[in-house]
Amino acid sequence: MWHRSDKSKKPLTIPKHKVLGKGLLRKLLRDSEISVEEFNKLL
Repeated sequence: MWHRSDKSKKPLTIPKHKVLGKGLLRKLLRDSEISVEEFNKLL
C-alpha cells in the first residue's frame, strides 16, 4: 500500500509476530517517521 498524499514514500511491512523486539519496533517507528511519543499517544 502506498501513502496516499506522498507517493514517494515506500510501503512499510510489519511482521506478524506475537511480540516485537524493542530494536525491531524502534526501526519500524524510524522507517515510518513516527516518534516513540507519537506512537504511545496512538495506543
